[in-house]
Amino acid sequence: MKQRQKTACLCIAALLLAGCAKSPEKDIVTRKNTEALVSKATEADGSRKPLAENKEQPPEHYSWNYDNSAGTLHIDVDTDVALPETDTIPMYRLSCTGFTQEQVTGLYDYLFQGRETFRREGESYTKADCEKDIVEARKHLEDIKQDTTERPEEEREQVIAYNQQFLDDLLAQYDTLPEESQEKKVPVDSTLVDQATTVMTEDGGSREEIAPGLTCESDEGDYFSVNNTPVESPGWPGLYYQKPGKYNYDQDIADPVTPQEADEKKSPELSYTYAEAKALADEAIASTGIDAELVQAGLLEGYTVINPEEKDNQETKGAGAYTAFQFQYARVIDGIPVATTASDYVSDDETALVWPYEKINVVVSEAGIQQINWDSPVSLDESVANDVPILPFDEAKAVFEELAPLSHEGKIEQHSDENCSVSMDVHVNQVRLSLMRVKNDGSKRQGLYVPAWIFYGTETTHWHYQDPGIDGDEPTTESTPWIVLAVNAVDGTVIDQVEGY
Repeated sequence: MKQRQKTACLCIAALLLAGCAKSPEKDIVTRKNTEALVSKATEADGSRKPLAENKEQPPEHYSWNYDNSAGTLHIDVDTDVALPETDTIPMYRLSCTGFTQEQVTGLYDYLFQGRETFRREGESYTKADCEKDIVEARKHLEDIKQDTTERPEEEREQVIAYNQQFLDDLLAQYDTLPEESQEKKVPVDSTLVDQATTVMTEDGGSREEIAPGLTCESDEGDYFSVNNTPVESPGWPGLYYQKPGKYNYDQDIADPVTPQEADEKKSPELSYTYAEAKALADEAIASTGIDAELVQAGLLEGYTVINPEEKDNQETKGAGAYTAFQFQYARVIDGIPVATTASDYVSDDETALVWPYEKINVVVSEAGIQQINWDSPVSLDESVANDVPILPFDEAKAVFEELAPLSHEGKIEQHSDENCSVSMDVHVNQVRLSLMRVKNDGSKRQGLYVPAWIFYGTETTHWHYQDPGIDGDEPTTESTPWIVLAVNAVDGTVIDQVEGY
């Protein structure tokens, strides 16, 4: 079982590295000319043939091993190659414009089952609330002033100034607050309505953004939120549902399991069997009206916050057992699975549009469906071609064997320095012909679904610190599903899951 807090810290560290350092695949990935891909979608050339012809000599089991001369990189492949059941594979223009009213209403009706919902309006923060925060802020400021921890004087003064300003703001706000809460409950249904949000701009300022959305809750504590961020926004659309349960959950650190393992390893507190929990999750996805398949099932360890009254320094306690299932889904388009990844890495290009790949996660605990997270929903705008000629697997395999070592040796170089050397183990356990999103150039979330050979697997990084006093030698394994490499089946280039092209 994973240690929740330690894993979370490692994930944060990895994200910081991804945000500050050059993407390791940048040198082997070229920006895609999506219109050039469109022009190839209807014309067979060279070795590219329709899927039906590729099926006449289907790829067999693929095994391959690689070790670099430095002994820092091992890659192995041992898997069958999966083709879609259909005889054609399409290409679509797509965009990420948000959730449709039909999707939202279908899921809302399934989750709330006719129960009344409402949104909160009015000021809920009172003088009494502010008094408590003032006491805490004063204590926190005094603790900082008395702190003898060695830190640069300039940094210490900045921290003190920040917390002093926070206290001053509370004192100034106090006189404007009501004695009693002015909050009221306004009945709502599933209808999306325009909502205003504030977003940061490139020049460090901010602007108001209007987009359809929904925020509602029930008297039982269910909370449902939909945000249809516009295509030119720095954010992206998202849907979130949560209901109270015995424990809290972090969805990004589930341990993958088979159905049999799930029932064997789950806590007795989790009354649902794997089959029962999956049926609930499947029903929730079906209520949205989309076609999707289960990509991975996992088990989660719940945790409780043992000092919820502390806002800035909360401590958690793990359940010590697996107390929930997590089900991860991916879309199916015309019978073709869409590639998916658990990766949260984003581009280090500050001018690039941030557009994560679509993710759909459902958590089932003793409370039933306790959480749903759905990010970056895709809408099909136009069919480019219904039967795209594709490169045979042998050519995709050759690209993988040439570029996977270069990609991962780049990562090793990126993370190594005079204080720490890095080695990596990469295992490919699934190869599928799928559709994968390639984004257009520009500042809007628009692109193509293109055929791609997807090499799924695991990637583990081993950290070897020169200083034996540093406790950091525990390896880091990326969350799955993880795309080791994706080869565009139209032009043979690599699709970077960080850059999105």
